[in-house]
Amino acid sequence: SDSMDTATLLANMTQNINFQIRNCLVEIDHNLKPIPELAESWEATPDAKIWRFKLRQGVEFHNGKTMTAEDVIDSINYHRGEKSKSAAKAYLEAVKEVRSDGKYEVIFELSGGSADFPFILGDYHLAIFPAGTTGQEFEQGIGTGAYVLKDWEPGVRAFTTSNPNYWKKGRGH
Repeated sequence: SDSMDTATLLANMTQNINFQIRNCLVEIDHNLKPIPELAESWEATPDAKIWRFKLRQGVEFHNGKTMTAEDVIDSINYHRGEKSKSAAKAYLEAVKEVRSDGKYEVIFELSGGSADFPFILGDYHLAIFPAGTTGQEFEQGIGTGAYVLKDWEPGVRAFTTSNPNYWKKGRGH
């Protein structure tokens, strides 16, 4: 049952691999505070119903594609779909709309205020992948993470190598 599908990461092994090969918009730091990861920054309206995330520019997926708002929107909406079996679907029920404001800004409109919304976007299921990724393509493990998935035998082993284009300086040793 092991899979690199971000919606169905069930085992510690697949969660660990996911953190090696992919990143989220938000990272939860060692003090349990949300800090920017693929998002460079964020801000909310005073009622915390609308959240604007500015994306880090120049981040590349392992396949060489530059990450944009389209990838973020597709990744989030993958978990929100009517037929989604994602463990993170319930976390996103308050999201009424996800849209872009240019190539590097994503706006989330919520049904009610949520001061904790950045924490939600740090959930390991909500890692960002290239827009259009479906089915078996998840097993390729394309992400923006510190390591590139080279060999994957579900339930047996995973082999990753260092990502030479990793954007987080001083990380991913």
